[in-house]
Amino acid sequence: MNGACPEIQTDLSVYEASLILEPYYEAVLEEFVTAGLVRCQSTEFVVAPWVHDAPRHFGACRDDGTEIIVAPELAEQDERIVLAILSHELGHATDALYPGEFALGRDRTAIRRRREDFNPDQWARWMRSWEDRDSDPVEFIADAIAEEVMQVKIGYTGPCKLQCFNVGRRRPRGLR
Repeated sequence: MNGACPEIQTDLSVYEASLILEPYYEAVLEEFVTAGLVRCQSTEFVVAPWVHDAPRHFGACRDDGTEIIVAPELAEQDERIVLAILSHELGHATDALYPGEFALGRDRTAIRRRREDFNPDQWARWMRSWEDRDSDPVEFIADAIAEEVMQVKIGYTGPCKLQCFNVGRRRPRGLR
């Protein structure tokens, strides 16, 4: 394949994939809630074939954090990849459900900022900056939040550069 990203397919139905993936999601969600990110409890978990619209796309999160959608093909991946992708997507949900509260440190770790620690003008400036982020910081903060909660490094590995726990390199800039 010359390093090309192979197309993953599955014969699993949406229902069968849900039966496999939902326990992983529940386990990851429990870690986020235990970490005090209780708003994530309202995030719905959905399995939908349309998410796998490209060889490396297995999950997505709505911009408002209310829904994480994964492809049935995710059930065909290694457990470390499944957990890392679900953690990353819950990182996105957290970022959306706690608007402006998470920033990326110089070492790409998650830093939590609370509104009450700022005067209203400072917070308004911060929120404008947070809302104007491009896709790289949004993706990096999702990983940073996930790593903070799960206490495991997320790397990007294989020809598709998929998220995986404790394997691979940091997310490269521009990866979509």
